[in-house]
Amino acid sequence: MSKLLEISGLRISFESGFGKVDAVRGVNLTMDMGDAVAVVGASGSGKTVLGRSLLGLVDAPGVVRGSIKFGGEEIVGKSEKELRDIRGLGIGMVFQDALDGLNPVYTIGSQLSEIFTVRLGLSRSAAKSRAVSIMEQVGIRRASERYHDYPHQFSGGMRQRICIAMAIGLKPKILIADEPTTALDVTVQAGILRLIKDLQAETGMGLIFVTHDLAVARTISTRIVVMYAGQIVEEGPTEELFRFPKHPYTKALLAAHPARVRSWRDLEPIPDAFVTDPSSGETTGHSSPSIVITN
Repeated sequence: MSKLLEISGLRISFESGFGKVDAVRGVNLTMDMGDAVAVVGASGSGKTVLGRSLLGLVDAPGVVRGSIKFGGEEIVGKSEKELRDIRGLGIGMVFQDALDGLNPVYTIGSQLSEIFTVRLGLSRSAAKSRAVSIMEQVGIRRASERYHDYPHQFSGGMRQRICIAMAIGLKPKILIADEPTTALDVTVQAGILRLIKDLQAETGMGLIFVTHDLAVARTISTRIVVMYAGQIVEEGPTEELFRFPKHPYTKALLAAHPARVRSWRDLEPIPDAFVTDPSSGETTGHSSPSIVITN
């Protein structure tokens, strides 16, 4: 029986004025229904472009090679029309900036209802009822009244909840959340994380949560994938990885996290780069930014 998601040998490159840049290099990853995978790493490590590739959202001049199978069906190479059948119904995505996913000139209700009329063929009245229901599900108070409001009339946290409502409205089998709480204050962030965990428990969907925040990753996931320079350098059960990190970059990430030290003086800076010694196979931090990981 095939996995819900199978990624093998995935490479994503972009042409630039300096030549070809590899954003993702040989990534392999699998997941099943109910899995909660956090993808962590510094900015530029390839987390976001990995998530976008699952929906065919890597635009030119990006080139995607390798294999991404969803329910045994190959995604790489599909046409835009074929991808529309996967987006929303199979894989949903919540972006970091809620305003990126909302049209400022249409009401929230009309944007939610359109999903159900276009994708599910519901009548206008049935689509409105479904939209109000899912707004309530994600914690929008007085949903029937706020159905007619525009995005700018909602707070950042409420807009993010609406984006989550749009992503889960079609009951996807996988939800990709790309740093959805980064711009939110701690209280709102906690509410969003609870919401996502509750929705996953209720629907059994798989979750891929992209973040650079280790505390958030520990809260939301059962498994963590650590990315560095476009590669997965370590992967394992969340608590095991936190307690017994193996790769030097993972150890450096944890050592640089404020929650793990008593004073800021105890924080350890992350080396510029990591290099593997071909003779010993040992990977260590290096101060030269020109060296990248090779294992």
